[in-house]
Amino acid sequence: MKLQDLTIKQFIDKTASNKAMPAGGSSLALCATLAAALAEMVAKLTFGKAKYAMADERMRELAVELENFRILLIDDIDRDAEAYQIVLDSYSIPKGTDDEIDIRNMEIENALRAATLVQMEVAEKCHKVFSLISEITNIVGGSLAADSKVSLMICNTATKGAIVNVRANLSLVKDSDFKVELIAKCDMIEKDIDNKL
Repeated sequence: MKLQDLTIKQFIDKTASNKAMPAGGSSLALCATLAAALAEMVAKLTFGKAKYAMADERMRELAVELENFRILLIDDIDRDAEAYQIVLDSYSIPKGTDDEIDIRNMEIENALRAATLVQMEVAEKCHKVFSLISEITNIVGGSLAADSKVSLMICNTATKGAIVNVRANLSLVKDSDFKVELIAKCDMIEKDIDNKL
């Protein structure tokens, strides 16, 4: 069964167990999905309301964009777990001979790069969702503003958490060009989000 198909309680219990998965990456993807869903709800609650008539068309567009990201991010719950499992498996490759060590090191490097890319993609999606939620937050008022701000803070945490995972993985990756490219992306996203908060 996929992680995304578990009940909320099952997912939480599984996360709290002594198993390696789901770990931080899957939890972050879940948080990002919740942020997108909550903001989507806020946008939909403005539809057809006189108070938000001037923003009605844009709110409908934002709701569609958030729905699309919600669908992508919920799949990242399992994508992260699958990528992380490959990392764990690569560390169990035999290392008794020089050839085995070389193969093991190559598999670990490849697995780490793939897992890092999943988290980088999550961070990039979260960054886009954050911008959409920021736009909604600047339009709505009252209790809708509170829900929008909650979704914004959840998204902020998910984005920065994904970046923490990217940086942690990069500390183990040997490919310097790969590291430089992703560190630059992380720096840009963090700076932009901090400017918008």
